[in-house]
Amino acid sequence: MAGKIIKTTFELVEPAMWALASKLLILSTERKGAKKHKPSVSTFYETGIVTALYEAMLMSPALANQDIRHEMPDKRLPGAKGAPKQVDLWLRPYNGGVPTMIEAGDFSASKVHRDLNKIKRMNPDGQNWFLAFFRTEPHASNPKACIDKAFRRKNGGLSKRTTYDSRILLHSFKIYRSRGCYESFGVAMFQRK
Repeated sequence: MAGKIIKTTFELVEPAMWALASKLLILSTERKGAKKHKPSVSTFYETGIVTALYEAMLMSPALANQDIRHEMPDKRLPGAKGAPKQVDLWLRPYNGGVPTMIEAGDFSASKVHRDLNKIKRMNPDGQNWFLAFFRTEPHASNPKACIDKAFRRKNGGLSKRTTYDSRILLHSFKIYRSRGCYESFGVAMFQRK
């Protein structure tokens, strides 16, 4: 099952999203260009969401004994740069040990498998997780239904051979936008076998 590091990281997603949403609200309120188009978390780049989570992780007392890095390149590859050769979040105890790697992005079965396979090659002995975002309805308010459907799909769905179906963390919450409006945001974490 998920340990303290993963549970803490997962619990930090909601406060990180609230911090990101409050920055967007402050920066776009009363802006001429923001009259028609209201920026929202659902239109924000994945990198910005991961960066907000990274900042929350650095401030977490529960993760104080971890070396936490963002966009960590694969040390085995000389000059490793770019998405295929680096991981979104990398954690390891300060005194060394096997790292925990987390890739993040919008949910799709193919992206979950592709990113989990990538970090399994980078980290064959450690824990490898995928943090999935659900930003559109009805999946944002009920990510479990979307995941269950993906596991039932025969071709192109989630595979129980490579992903633990019993070790999935799920959460959905609402984020304030402006003038009493809220938007739903769902998250799930998958572990690679």
